[in-house]
Amino acid sequence: MSAPALRARYATPQEISSWDTLLADNPDGGDFLVSTTLADTKRTVAWQPRYVVFERADSRVSVTLVLERKVPLLGRLWYITRGPAVTELNGLAEHVAALRDLAQREARSVFAITFEPPIAVSELSELEGPAPAPLAALGAVRRPAIQGSASTAIVSLERSEDELIASFDKKCRNMIRRAQRDGAIVEQLPASEETFGHMHRLMRLVGGGTANLALRPKSYTESLWRGFASAGQGQFYAINVDGTPAVMSYMIVIGKRAFYKDGGSERDRVSPGMSNLLIWQMMLDAQAAGATEIDLVGIAPAWATSTADHPSYGLGLFKLSFARERTDYIGAFDLPIKAGAYRLWQRIGERVVAKLHRSKYQDIGLY
Repeated sequence: MSAPALRARYATPQEISSWDTLLADNPDGGDFLVSTTLADTKRTVAWQPRYVVFERADSRVSVTLVLERKVPLLGRLWYITRGPAVTELNGLAEHVAALRDLAQREARSVFAITFEPPIAVSELSELEGPAPAPLAALGAVRRPAIQGSASTAIVSLERSEDELIASFDKKCRNMIRRAQRDGAIVEQLPASEETFGHMHRLMRLVGGGTANLALRPKSYTESLWRGFASAGQGQFYAINVDGTPAVMSYMIVIGKRAFYKDGGSERDRVSPGMSNLLIWQMMLDAQAAGATEIDLVGIAPAWATSTADHPSYGLGLFKLSFARERTDYIGAFDLPIKAGAYRLWQRIGERVVAKLHRSKYQDIGLY
């Protein structure tokens, strides 16, 4: 006997009020990219959040945040930043089919759905070519990855403190111990304007100030920092040198997972091991908060061999000294709902809307 069909519906007000708690029950364990704080921030740049629940026979299977944007002449675009929140391909296809049915049933102006699911791949060949067969059968097509964490480094926290530090690269372990011997102290800072100013300064100095990292506008980034901190999900960390932060990071804990969202350092003022010690303290705190893993959020793709190839190459090597192996997600896809409108979106619409978005919001991109 086959299982009941998966159905998508809009969340109730009660479900929305406890949304971030529901994320912990998702198959992926939760992600800040589908949180209420992300939704509130995206609302400031013309994306409208739609909270969606997937259920089978009245039993909730997962939830996801859908961002909706009105596109003149074409209709509405749905975008899922990191989802649907399944971790295997057949389940993803079932979720996408249910999402398509929801759009056709209750949001008939939607012309396409863009999604970037948290499905890890073992072969780089799986990141190229047509959409995998279960998605292609629905009409989905591959598109360029959107999120900067399409390749990332993830560290399991489900082990003792000794086992955790022993899993790091030897040099990484030595750097942590050196910073401890040198008396470096990790502090937590409040989500204040002063803290924001220090973090903005240090983020611009990543890679000695030459990394050319794509940074969101201050108002956008501060909305996230403030929102997660207010919800008790975000925390700033710093190591001071001569009274001011020389290295900083920002960690988010959502559901069962932690995320190293932002960071920066002033190379000339940082002693060896400070950055390693900062990440180590974040991991210990994430573990104490109940997180089962920490995502270090973004490294250079596998094809990059230098910073010239990708600005995150050097930072990625640092992150991999904790994780020891990379995680590559399957990529991003479009599911056309209205073929004609989607063709226009591909041909010119997306470029025009992205250009207008960048101009209006001084942002780095549409998504």
